[in-house]
Amino acid sequence: MAKLGCLQLCVIYSLSLYYTIQFCFQLLYYYLRGIKFWKIKERRVPPSKILMPEVGHHSHIQLKNIKMHYVEAGDKSKPLMVFMHGFPEFWYSWRHQLKEFHNEYWCVAVDMRGYGDTSKPPKVSDYKIADIAGDIKELVEALGRKKFIMIAHDWGGVVGWSFLDLYADMVEKYVIMNAPHTDAWDKLMEIDKTQFSKSWYVIFYQMPYFPELHVSLNDFELMDDIYAFGPNKVKNEEDIEAYKYTFSKPGALTPPINYYRNLFTTDPTVKRPVEKEPPGLFIFGDADIALSVAYVDIMPQVVPNLKSKIIKGGSHYVQQDDPVAVNKAMREFLNEN
Repeated sequence: MAKLGCLQLCVIYSLSLYYTIQFCFQLLYYYLRGIKFWKIKERRVPPSKILMPEVGHHSHIQLKNIKMHYVEAGDKSKPLMVFMHGFPEFWYSWRHQLKEFHNEYWCVAVDMRGYGDTSKPPKVSDYKIADIAGDIKELVEALGRKKFIMIAHDWGGVVGWSFLDLYADMVEKYVIMNAPHTDAWDKLMEIDKTQFSKSWYVIFYQMPYFPELHVSLNDFELMDDIYAFGPNKVKNEEDIEAYKYTFSKPGALTPPINYYRNLFTTDPTVKRPVEKEPPGLFIFGDADIALSVAYVDIMPQVVPNLKSKIIKGGSHYVQQDDPVAVNKAMREFLNEN
């Protein structure tokens, strides 16, 4: 994303204030109805699903600026596959893919900087996309590898595109899901009013305090809505509790939201020259309420050597919504010569 000028930032922050005022009216409505919207259930014990050894084993690794938590599965002698999640997620978002690919790959699903059990630097400026891409570079090198397969979604995908701009020589292949390259984002935001309106939350999240309250409202009711999967939008209470437990920890929400707060003031990543662009697959759930399916047509214009796969009926959280279709598309792509 191009760095915005003063006038553009004034518009962004004015809109952010407008959305905040709307949100305050919503809070007033809840209060007048006697709804204690600020109440969060105390969750002291982690849900058993997070700890299941059949999903993977928990580890930590010290990098230059953070201590990163990850869950690994598979033989360490196999090719390395690193999974990078989005918002509001953590390593658990890749549980279906860890089970699917651990026989052929050394699968490592990380908690990104500021998430889960990974370190949470305190400043907004600690969440520059290029710096977070640097975390992944350090992780791969600390794991003893020079090359890896990158799998990413949402904000993990935004970081993934930056990683490809900076360190493409380290990537054998990559799969990015429902996360457009920032150049594609800029293109569509200029011509598509629908995409601009869908992105209201990105603008709202520039505010302090209120975005955290929005996510945690009514004991994280948002997660009951976004993590309803399948054609019948089934809610798996155990899975949802895994997310609520993770994000109800003290200080767990502000660092992830700081990704958004840093978005419009960060200098764009400058692409480094590369001998050969690695092959990539762009997977897109076409029922995404936050992103337009038009990105599927725009992405090849800004990213070389890229294929696309639309998952019909797949939500924004496509790897969890339709893991069978996503895993099949991934496997077919990874098996190509």
